[in-house]
Amino acid sequence: MELFLLLGVLGAVLLVVGLVGGELLDGVFDAIGVDSAGGFFSTEVIGGFLSAFGFGAFLLDGAGLDRIVVLGGGGAAGLAMGGLALWLSRSLMNVNTDVTPTSSDLRGALGKVITRIPEGGLGEVRVSRHGHPLKLSARAEEAIDPGIEIVVVDVLSPTSVLVIRSEIEIG
Repeated sequence: MELFLLLGVLGAVLLVVGLVGGELLDGVFDAIGVDSAGGFFSTEVIGGFLSAFGFGAFLLDGAGLDRIVVLGGGGAAGLAMGGLALWLSRSLMNVNTDVTPTSSDLRGALGKVITRIPEGGLGEVRVSRHGHPLKLSARAEEAIDPGIEIVVVDVLSPTSVLVIRSEIEIG
């Protein structure tokens, strides 16, 4: 009975360490050549199996059932929890993420002048790209007053762009 409780606690500790330590324990499996990232030998799957097996078997043993029923019930609980942990970890590993914006994405972006852009000088523009408002230094071949819509035609540096007046009204 105490062995099952110990296995349950060990599995729960392994789950907590896996959550807090990230891939620290998965690196142990990588060192011996086992792919553990989101697989059967990941910290989450082993911890989930051990904790459900240990606590499930502890409860069944406490109810006075036969050893075969205790081991079978604990094993079933462990397999169910390990399978759930495997499915969840694989689902989280395969989540699609947004593309990281780059400075070249600014070409063609629409925006507005914040600070007047003198002819041949620098001003400021606000451009929205992928939902992120950006405030950038801007150059233009002609003077552009604040509030005028612009289009980014070139990226001069990560913080500076070349703009022209927009024929499109942003609103």
